[in-house]
Amino acid sequence: MKNKLLTASLSVFIAVILWLYVVTVVSPNSDSHYNNVPITVQGEAVLQDRGLMIVSGELPAVSLHLEGNRTDLNKINNSNISIGVDVSGIGEPGVYSLTLTQPGFLTDVPNTAITVLSKDPSTVTVEVARRASKPVPVDIQYIGNLPENYMADKENRVLDHEYVTVAGPQAVVDQIAMAQIQVDLEDRSGSLSEQYAYTLCNKKGEPVDAKMIVTDVETVNLTLKIVRVKEVALTVAVIDGGGATQSTSTITLDPQVILVSGSDSLLEDLESLEIGTVDLGEISESGVIDLPITLPDGITNETGVNGVKVDIKFPQLSTKKLTVTNIQPINVPENLDVQIITKQLELLLRGPKSKLNSVTADNITVTVDFSDEQAGTSTVKAQITVSVSGVGAVGTYNVTATVKAK
Repeated sequence: MKNKLLTASLSVFIAVILWLYVVTVVSPNSDSHYNNVPITVQGEAVLQDRGLMIVSGELPAVSLHLEGNRTDLNKINNSNISIGVDVSGIGEPGVYSLTLTQPGFLTDVPNTAITVLSKDPSTVTVEVARRASKPVPVDIQYIGNLPENYMADKENRVLDHEYVTVAGPQAVVDQIAMAQIQVDLEDRSGSLSEQYAYTLCNKKGEPVDAKMIVTDVETVNLTLKIVRVKEVALTVAVIDGGGATQSTSTITLDPQVILVSGSDSLLEDLESLEIGTVDLGEISESGVIDLPITLPDGITNETGVNGVKVDIKFPQLSTKKLTVTNIQPINVPENLDVQIITKQLELLLRGPKSKLNSVTADNITVTVDFSDEQAGTSTVKAQITVSVSGVGAVGTYNVTATVKAK
């Protein structure tokens, strides 16, 4: 009797276990809900090849009600379910309602083992627009003020990217005219080389809503030279001659001052710059001569003028021509004889008119120094001396002579 009761109890127990197994594991009628399953986009590369892109933003998550055996359902969660929309069939911009694809499972559960009881939502709406790209120039906006006597060399600034390529919805791309950076120069006295984030702006410099725009670079580097500047007066050295002195002449420079840049040490003591020499004895009449501006190493001319016009006038002086024949050789070596070939010189004399009128040939001495000459015929510079104070000969005069050995 006891054996029969024990056998009956064991049979019931085994039956319950089998029933629980079938109900909880094997039963094909089990179901489960899966929420917040992400939707993926399929065929987006095809869309891009057609010059299109999705502009509707992030797709919503989907809730799934699935049926299958408990073993398979236990292997599934919202992170290993693959469900999406296929956009490869879209060929033109517009708004499209697309049906979600059948879910797939990134596990060993076959797709055929699961039945989809419901999808919420079962369709999603996507907006497709024309895609475009173009390069836009980097625009620099300088703000703030440099310290006094400092200058930023904006003309020669260097950007590592002169242009930024923007890509995205054509309607937005068409609005973008520049990638604008702001550079604060307030109280800066040294050169800079820094990275700057930019803002995409329209032609008016107003920011564009560019949340769907992608660019080829995130920042641009700007190198900008900042130097000290100083005004420097230009001068010329004046050699008196030809009856003219600095006090009897009017010498005007244009420009008289230039702006230069350089280091503090180079500019500290630089107050004026002598650009050349004016020999009044070589200038026969009023006029303008050009002299180049040459600066010391390390100093830059910021004015952009490379030469100076020197206007020379002789308002107090007159000129007169006079022919002289008395030409005397001097310092002739003892072993040489000199024969002056030039018989006369026409001189241009200059001086105050009252004195100039009284000058005659008797007031003029023409000498030729042969101390360094050798045998042969050559041209030798003559020295003109006028005995009347304030009168002199203008220009250079040469005499031809033959030198022979004794």
